[in-house]
Amino acid sequence: MKRHPIPAHFRSHHPHPCDGNLPADLNAVLRQRVTEAAEATLELSRGETLVHSGMPFKHLYLVVSGGFKAVEIGEDGQSQIVSFHYARELMGLSGFAQQRYTTDLIALAPSLICEFSMAAVESIVGADRSLLNHLLTYASESLARAEHDQFRLGSMSATQKIASFLLHRQEQLRQAGEKCDQFELLMTREELGSYLGLSMETISRLLSHLQELGVVRVDKRLIEILSEDPLRAWLDGAVTLPTSSCHKPAAKRAALKLA
Repeated sequence: MKRHPIPAHFRSHHPHPCDGNLPADLNAVLRQRVTEAAEATLELSRGETLVHSGMPFKHLYLVVSGGFKAVEIGEDGQSQIVSFHYARELMGLSGFAQQRYTTDLIALAPSLICEFSMAAVESIVGADRSLLNHLLTYASESLARAEHDQFRLGSMSATQKIASFLLHRQEQLRQAGEKCDQFELLMTREELGSYLGLSMETISRLLSHLQELGVVRVDKRLIEILSEDPLRAWLDGAVTLPTSSCHKPAAKRAALKLA
């Protein structure tokens, strides 16, 4: 991991590396103030760990490029991926309450992040209670969404889980103003399976079925969504994906008609 401090004089004469990358739903004034608190950029290679669970909560992190997985270690030593973080997302918010990070944050790909000292952030928002309220509201809403997503996944079928993941990722990109019908999966099939509670084999089988039905195009980690409606129908439980091979044209037409 390479750390590059951002000198104070640099900020007034150069484009700030965090400009335009903070979440759009963060209050505009708070975005500006938080940007000013950035102390450094960090470069990580795939597989490098940014923080370990249990470490003191000292920084917030903004993903500028690349992505991360948040890994929770259970009492039995088993690991579970509880969330993924992409560009324009803040990481480390869950450590605010206990003042310790609650997950390992591990790079899914070569990544660039901005580092914010919590002491600097607290100094900024401490002078303006409204900014503190905005930050706490953002943090609580982000955590509530993550808990809601985990709850929903726990009650879904395998088909609904993969449909939910693809549609959610598409919507994230759409809200960020990026191309959303074609995107790269930064995680492996095994990592996606850990998050969704499915085996690697099930993930591969479902993606293959979706491709056979003409709903998506899969090229290794590149996903192109060709039709949203079948995915939404499967997510709503209106139809389930066949569990047997779908090579026959008649079976394919029947499945698409149901969708």
